[in-house]
Amino acid sequence: MFRGERDEVWNPCLNLFSKHKTTAYAVLILNTYVTLPPSLLLNLWNQAKIRITVDGGTERWLSWLKTHHLDRDKITPPDLITGDMDSVPKDVVDYFVDSHKSKVVKTPDQNETDYTKALMELSKACAAQNLEVEEVYVIADTSGRIDQILANINTLCKAVRILKKVKVYQVASNSITWLLQDGTHTIHVPPSLRQSREWCALIPLKSPTYASSSGLKWNLDQSKLEFGGLVSSSNTYDDVSAKVTVCTDNMLVWSMGIETLLAKE
Repeated sequence: MFRGERDEVWNPCLNLFSKHKTTAYAVLILNTYVTLPPSLLLNLWNQAKIRITVDGGTERWLSWLKTHHLDRDKITPPDLITGDMDSVPKDVVDYFVDSHKSKVVKTPDQNETDYTKALMELSKACAAQNLEVEEVYVIADTSGRIDQILANINTLCKAVRILKKVKVYQVASNSITWLLQDGTHTIHVPPSLRQSREWCALIPLKSPTYASSSGLKWNLDQSKLEFGGLVSSSNTYDDVSAKVTVCTDNMLVWSMGIETLLAKE
């Protein structure tokens, strides 16, 4: 039933919550609320191979630094500021350009979101600098606008073509979300998330999608997933497994709560 030959292993919590990163990665900050703990976000930002603020995300980043009383002149600036520049004040961009020599690439194309275009610019920057990244952490909180939430999911689908084998994770104030393509996936779950019965979800993007799983409280067994039928929302983990496995014949969105881990930061 499952056509894909893909066999992926996912463990974003290991790198995200580790003080010493072992994976080469990029960080993008979108124009949404930035609410992650300072220790976690600064550590993630400082050790990134490339840092990008996306349009209004540039002002969000600057405001976040001020809110937490951090000296913006001592924090590594964005390597790249990009977007159509319709939601970021000119003086904010000028500050990073004049004082820190951040590069600005304006992307006026209105057929793509600034998020999608930022991934395109990331791909170009990596090629130009002969830089390889394995992961991208996108600071993309759920802002309450369903159109933006769905547009971000659409960008995850496009990222497969833009960045090829690079893993793209959307990090919100209480969750991590990414795309599972057709094939077999192993997702490592930190013990604290399993013990606290944090939520997780498998959401189909194409109808129908068939999937099987292990390691969940409510597993799938070649189950038919589709809107108007079954979607695996508000799921959680079983009592014994250190990982979740998912086999799918089509694209699924995987999302997992991380509030237990964030509370320790």
